Amino acid sequence: MNTLSNSFSDENLRAARQKLLARGALLADRIQRVRADLSHEDGPLPPGAEVAVIVRENEGMLRTIEKSACSEIARIDAALERMEEGVFGLCEECGGEIEAACFVARPDASRCKGCARDG
Repeated sequence: MNTLSNSFSDENLRAARQKLLARGALLADRIQRVRADLSHEDGPLPPGAEVAVIVRENEGMLRTIEKSACSEIARIDAALERMEEGVFGLCEECGGEIEAACFVARPDASRCKGCARDG
């Protein structure tokens, strides 16, 4: 098994870990607020058919937001696990080094540009 490349210093790993943890906390808060909205904790649904339709449409959007946030949290957790295993920064598919620029846009990146492009 390959191990972490030399391009990730301890400082870079700490920074990436902090960024992942901060994003995960933000997403966890978002999920909590979405679930509160979906459970109608603020009170019962307003009366009226037109309003009910809007509320139902909003619920669909909230469920999409929740699903997306849960998916991103899973990717963050996987990235943190790769850090613990010492393989953060290595492509899960080919084992090659993931370009550092990829982590600027997506600190949870798990594939190199080539493997990500190939699908």
